Amino acid sequence: MVSRIIILTSLVVLLAGMAWAQTAPKPSPQPHWRTQSRAKRWEITLQTRYTASQDYTADNGSAMKFEDDLGWGFGFNYHFNQKFNLGMVFTWRGIDYQSTIVDADNPDNTRNYNGKIDTSILALAGEWNILPGKVSPYINGSLGWYHLDTNIYAGSIPGCWWDPWWGYVCGSYPTTYGTNSTAAGLGVGVRWETGDSFFLRVGYERGWVDIEGIDGSNLFRLDFGLLN
Repeated sequence: MVSRIIILTSLVVLLAGMAWAQTAPKPSPQPHWRTQSRAKRWEITLQTRYTASQDYTADNGSAMKFEDDLGWGFGFNYHFNQKFNLGMVFTWRGIDYQSTIVDADNPDNTRNYNGKIDTSILALAGEWNILPGKVSPYINGSLGWYHLDTNIYAGSIPGCWWDPWWGYVCGSYPTTYGTNSTAAGLGVGVRWETGDSFFLRVGYERGWVDIEGIDGSNLFRLDFGLLN
C-alpha cells in the first residue's frame, strides 16, 4: 500500500513538472541540435531500477536468496553547466526473499522462511555528461542514507502522540527489525534529449551499503525526465 502511494505521488510530481516545464521561460534555442543548452536549468526524473536476483550464504550453511525486482525512484538535479549536474535522489524497492536458517548446534535442524524486505535510499547524486550535445554518455555517483525494513515483528513500543481527531493519546505500536547505513553508487550510461524539455537516460549502476554480509548490488535503470 505504501509503495502504491509513493508511486502515485511520484507520478503527480512528474505531471506537475511537465506543466511547470511547459509554462516556465526557457533559454533561447541553440542554432544546432548537437549544442542545445541545458546549463542553468533544473531537471526532474521518474526512475525505474531493475535488480537481478542475488544469493547470500552465512555460517553453518544458512542462506538467503533475494528475487529479482523492479524498483522506483525520483530525483531533482540542477545543471551548473553543459556537462555537470548535482541534486537529490530518492529510491525504494520491495524485495521478495527466501531464507534457510541452520541451527549451529544441530546442522540437521533447518527452518525455511519467505518474506519481503523494503529498502529505500535518500542520496546526493551527481552526473558528468562527457559530451555537450543532446546525446551523451555519462558517469554518475551518489552518496547517502540507506534504510532496510525486514517487516519481521520485533515487539511493541509504548509512546504518546497527538491525534488530530482524539487529541493527545498514549499507547503502543508494533515495530519491525531493520537497520540503517550509508549507501554509495557509481554508474555509466547514455543520456538522450528528445526535445527542448524531455529526455531519457539508460544505464548500469553498482551500489554498496555498509552492512556486513551484503557485498553490493548491480542494477539497470531507465529514467524519464523533464528539463525546465
